[in-house]
Amino acid sequence: MALPMPVTSRRGGNMFETIIAALMIVLAIAFIVFFKIQIGTGHWGDYALRVSLADAAGLNLGSDVRVAGTKVGSVTGLSLQQPGYRAIAEITIRDDILLPVDTSATVSAPALGDVYLTLRPGRANQMIPKGGVIGAPGRTLTSALIRPR
Repeated sequence: MALPMPVTSRRGGNMFETIIAALMIVLAIAFIVFFKIQIGTGHWGDYALRVSLADAAGLNLGSDVRVAGTKVGSVTGLSLQQPGYRAIAEITIRDDILLPVDTSATVSAPALGDVYLTLRPGRANQMIPKGGVIGAPGRTLTSALIRPR
């Protein structure tokens, strides 16, 4: 007795398999978009800046960067600048956010929640260029307010 042989077709597949494959591709794209919106800032483009801080205690890679309480970026690197012993935080922020050159930065540590970097935009007309530095010594708001007696 002969075993039944499967029926083969020269067409190479059927419509059901094509529809399932298309749905899987659409589902994968939807997941990527959802993931980017939930984890990132909801914006696709960004640019890098550096922030000079006297103290970066509690700040970690991936910490939020916020302006007016709204997440606009994240911390991508931390290093120590010598001489001067200042912490340098490398950040990326959304490319639709332009910051004035007199922007100041502080590390915020709420009682509950993660530590984040707060940017306070100044009022200058000139903007920080991509790759620029926020809070370079001699340009910080606090050093401008302290006058020697």
